[in-house]
Amino acid sequence: MAFSFKISNRSAENLKFLFSSLSVCFFLSFALLTLARVLMLMVFAFDQYIEIPDTAKINFFVLGARYDLKVIGIAFALPLITGMLTFATGFFDKVKKVMVPFNYLMIFILGIFCVINYFYYRTYDRSIDTFIFAITKEDPMAVLKTVVNDYPVFTGSVGIAIACYVFSKIYKKSFNWIEKRMAVPSNVFSVSSLFFVLILFFAVIIRGSFGTFPLRQLNAQVCDKPAVNYCLPTAILDFYWAYKWEKESVTLPSVSADTVIADYKAYGIEVSDSNVFKPLKKTTRENDFLKENTPDIVFNVMESMSTHMLSYDDEQRRDLLGALRRNISEDFFFLNFLSEGDGTSDSMTRMLVSVPDLNLSTSSYYHKQYICNIVTLFKNAGYETIFITASTASWRNYDSYLRALGFDRVIERAQVLLEFPDATQSAWGIDDEYLFRKTFSVLKEKHDKPRFIMTLSITNHPPFRMPPGVAPQKIKLDDEILARFPYEDTETIFATFRYANDQLGRFIDAVKGDSELKHHTFIAATGDHNMRGIGYSDHPEELVFGHQVPFYLYMPEDYVKNTSVVYDRNRLGSQKDIVTTLISHAVSGYSFYSFGCDMLSDEKCTFDFAFNNSVLIPFGKDYACSLLPFDNSISYKFMDKKKLLVKKDAGNDDCSRMAAFSKLNRDLYHFQANLDDKTFKLLSLDTDDHKSE
Repeated sequence: MAFSFKISNRSAENLKFLFSSLSVCFFLSFALLTLARVLMLMVFAFDQYIEIPDTAKINFFVLGARYDLKVIGIAFALPLITGMLTFATGFFDKVKKVMVPFNYLMIFILGIFCVINYFYYRTYDRSIDTFIFAITKEDPMAVLKTVVNDYPVFTGSVGIAIACYVFSKIYKKSFNWIEKRMAVPSNVFSVSSLFFVLILFFAVIIRGSFGTFPLRQLNAQVCDKPAVNYCLPTAILDFYWAYKWEKESVTLPSVSADTVIADYKAYGIEVSDSNVFKPLKKTTRENDFLKENTPDIVFNVMESMSTHMLSYDDEQRRDLLGALRRNISEDFFFLNFLSEGDGTSDSMTRMLVSVPDLNLSTSSYYHKQYICNIVTLFKNAGYETIFITASTASWRNYDSYLRALGFDRVIERAQVLLEFPDATQSAWGIDDEYLFRKTFSVLKEKHDKPRFIMTLSITNHPPFRMPPGVAPQKIKLDDEILARFPYEDTETIFATFRYANDQLGRFIDAVKGDSELKHHTFIAATGDHNMRGIGYSDHPEELVFGHQVPFYLYMPEDYVKNTSVVYDRNRLGSQKDIVTTLISHAVSGYSFYSFGCDMLSDEKCTFDFAFNNSVLIPFGKDYACSLLPFDNSISYKFMDKKKLLVKKDAGNDDCSRMAAFSKLNRDLYHFQANLDDKTFKLLSLDTDDHKSE
C-alpha cells in the first residue's frame, strides 16, 4: 500500500521544475544540433547531397538525429539523475540553483563546438579530426595570430554573445510556458514508473542502437560522398573521437637523416649522401609487351585468411577451400609467407605505406607523405586507384586516411548496399559474396586508365556466423582440432573460413570466365593476419607458423610468358613483397620505392627476408630471428620447413642484421612523419620521372 502515498506539493513543484528544465534543454539542444547539421550540409555538401539516393537522404537525417540524441542524453543525464534523487528533499533547492547555469553551459558548449566544426571544415574540407591537435605542437603565438587574421574572431564573438542573449530569452519563455502546463504524477507509484521510463529512454538514446554494438564512429557513413558523411556526426562527437585517437597515438620522436644512415650501415648498406630513400629505389625491366598491355590489378586482403587453418584442409574429409582449390593449383600460391602485422590495421598500414604504426590512420600523422605509399606508386604508373571495403569506411578513420593516401575512390558498405540491397551482412559489414560482386562490377565498368583495386573482406571475423541462406558444409573435426580451438562452435569457425575462401574462388572464376577480363587482370590475395586466440604463446615451436598467411596470385598466361617468371612455391616471402611482385610484372621500366622483393624472380633483393613485426626469416638460412624484445633479436633453428616450425631453444646464429632492419624500419617512419612537405619533396625529387623513356 506504500505506493499509494501521495507526494507533497513541494515535491510536485520540484518535479515540475526538473521536467520543464530538462524538456527545454532537450528540445533546444536538438534544434541547435539539427540546425548546425543543415547549415553544414547546405554550405559544404549540398551538391553532393542531391546526388545521393532518396534512401540515403533520409538515412542522413535519421542517423544524424540518433547522434544528436546520444550527445543530448549524455549531456543532461547528470541533472536528471541528481534531480530524481533529491526532488523530495530540501537539498533540491541547491540543485535548482546549479541546474540552470549547468544547462546553459551544456548548450553553450554544444554551440561552440558547432562553430568550431564549421570553420574547421571551411579550412580543411573535413570535420574535426586528430589534425586539430597538431596546433598543440606549434608556436602558440603564431597560432593565435593566424586565428585572429584568418577568422572573424571579433564579429564571431559578438555574434556568439547575441546568440547567448537570444537563447536565454527563448529558454526563459519556453521554460515558463512549459512549467505552467506541466502535469506531474501525484503518487509515489506513478513517479517511480515515470522515473523508470525516463532512465530507460536515456539509456536507449545514449546507446543509440538496439543492435550488437552501440552507435559509434564506425556507423558514420550513409553514402560514398565524403562531404555528406563529414556533416553527419555531431561536432562534439567528432572532437571526442579525435581526442580518443590522439590519446591512443603518441608523439613520434624526431629522427635525423644521420640516424637512418647509421641504421642502413648496421643492416649492411652504405649510403653516401643524405638521400635516405635511395636504398629503397627499384626499377622494373623494360618490356615491350607491358608497354602496350598494362593490366588491371585486384589486390584482395582477406580477413583472417590463415595458413594454420589451411593446414587442416583435406579435400575428401574437410574441404576448407571450396572454389579456391582449383585456382591455387593452377596459379601461383605461396604458403611460406608472413603477414607483416598481427591485426587488420597493423598489416594494412604496413602494406599501404610500409610503416610500423597500427594507429597511423587515427593519429595526426595520417596525412603525411610516405615514400613507400603504394597508392602513389600506382597513380604515378598511370593507374586509377580504388579501395573497396566490406565494412564502413569510417572504421578507424579510414575514409579520411585512404583519401589522404590518394585513392581516387573509396567504396564501402553503404554503396554496395545501394547496388545490392538484399546483401546479407553482420555487425561488421557486408558478406564476402557481395564484396566480390561489387568488385567484379567495378572491374566491368568502362575505364580509360588501368585500375588498381584493393579490397578488404570481413565475413571471416568474430563473432563467426554463416550468412543467412548459406548452408554450411559439414566439416569433420578431430579431437586434436577441437582441443586447439577452445570455442563453443568450432564448426562454425571452419565453415565461415571455407565460405570466405569459396567466395574468393568464385570471384576468381568469374574473372577467368569473362572473355575480356581474363586476359588483362591480375588477382592477388592474402590474409590480413593469421587465426588468433588459439594459444600460439603456449606453442613456442610456432614462432613463425603463428604469423603465416598465404599469398595467391593469378596472372594471365600472356603476362607469365612475357615477363620472365620464375616460380618456386616454397619460396619465403611476406606482405612487403606483394606490390613489388605485382608492379614488376605489370609496368615496364618503372621506378618506385619499396622494401619488397619480386616473388616471381630469382634476382638479388636488397631486403632479402620474410618479415613480421615480431619475427624475421633471412632468405637461404635455416633459422628465424625473433624480434621480441626489439633490438635484442634471438635466433631459432627450423625443425620443420613445411610448417616453418622451430626448435624451442634459442640458437647462436647472428640476428643482429635483422634487428638492425627492425630499427631502420621504425626510424625511417619517424624520420618521414616529422618531415614537412617541402623537405619530403626535395628528398624524393628523383621520383618525379617515373617512367623510363
